[in-house]
Amino acid sequence: MEHVVFFPAADGSPAFRRVPTLDEAVRLVEHLRNVEGLSTVSVSALTEVPLSFRTYYRVEVPTELVPVQPLGATAPVGLAPVPEPALEEPALGEPSAALVEDVPAEEPELVASNGHAPVSPASLGFFA
Repeated sequence: MEHVVFFPAADGSPAFRRVPTLDEAVRLVEHLRNVEGLSTVSVSALTEVPLSFRTYYRVEVPTELVPVQPLGATAPVGLAPVPEPALEEPALGEPSAALVEDVPAEEPELVASNGHAPVSPASLGFFA
């Protein structure tokens, strides 16, 4: 098993040396203490750390899409494109097309959280 000997270098910065056995680490520490005069020395064993890999999925939403939530839904169910702003504005005194046309809005279909149509307005939905 490999070992690492940590010691301060001549300029005071941290230094280390890898050695293949504990006996060689001890000999290096003796040399650093007896010849170099260093007393701040440490020895660490290098052991391999077992690793495992997992599949990880990251979901990203494009910035040009916004969440859409139908009336009565408790959680977002889909995405719709962000409407782009109108580029042309009507001239003064000229009514816009949106004001001229009177189109009735569609009534949204109410659906309970279990996917069934609600039986009565007082129904909690999740007991049905």
